[in-house]
Amino acid sequence: MSKNSRNSRFHRKADKNEFKLDETRPKGQKRLNKAYGMKIHDSTTRPISPHSIEHGRSHKNGKGHEGGAGWIWGAHACEAVLANPRRTIHELLLTEQSAKRYSIPENTCRPRIVVTQVLNKSIPRDAVHQGIALKAAPLEWQDLDTIAKKDGEGIILVLDQITDPHNVGAMLRLCSAFGVRALVMQTRNAPPLSGATAKVAVGCLETIPVCLEVNIANTLERLKKLDWMVTGLDGNTTLELKTSIRDNKRNVLVMGTEGKGLRERVKKTCDQISKIPMISKSMPGHAESLNVATAAAIALYEARR
Repeated sequence: MSKNSRNSRFHRKADKNEFKLDETRPKGQKRLNKAYGMKIHDSTTRPISPHSIEHGRSHKNGKGHEGGAGWIWGAHACEAVLANPRRTIHELLLTEQSAKRYSIPENTCRPRIVVTQVLNKSIPRDAVHQGIALKAAPLEWQDLDTIAKKDGEGIILVLDQITDPHNVGAMLRLCSAFGVRALVMQTRNAPPLSGATAKVAVGCLETIPVCLEVNIANTLERLKKLDWMVTGLDGNTTLELKTSIRDNKRNVLVMGTEGKGLRERVKKTCDQISKIPMISKSMPGHAESLNVATAAAIALYEARR
């Protein structure tokens, strides 16, 4: 964690003895074996206490490696959730070391101090949690019509069946960087807005309005009636993006999947289809297409400048 992050309102300086493990035991009692899932202590006297540290392979509420829905991990993502008053947190896990860096808001649940093995079993394998993970209720979806009816220029980013959590997380981060009004996805074909999505978004999930729509094509029709210019991104066209959106003040950018691209009805609903120009396909070693998050970054830059 960076120096600035450590000086955030979630950081407090801990007394050097505050988190010392209490391993005292009556004479003759065997030392608790961490490998067998036994607790060092059964009660806590402070919101964050080393005496509540839990040891073992899993805990009763963890979903192991198959789960992950509802869990958010990583310093930046969890800090943003803790700072968001619209979030309800059901469970908060911290390792002993990471507990020294965080001050938990009073209105959240009591944190549990656990060993790393317990935290690892609560989230997917190989997830980089930085010693903190929490389980939170999902955010309420924003109403797209309310957002779109506001006057003035702006950008709305629409994702047509993009389901990769890393790409969606990256695009949430892009939305924050380029001041996008809303990110729109389909209800049935979108990744869970937790876990890897939240991790990659580095807190932007808490600040960017996310709207879920049943039918993307119908949604684009509504946006067109509200004076938004809808531009779909597709490589099989002659119109270049920088030319097509140059004079537009209210832009909707529609991104499709990397393989199939935009679905046919979605494409037909767009006001125009534009491309990001790439090197000639006749040249050796050319790339057939861009990663969708990379393409979104270029498109948002063109729409914003």
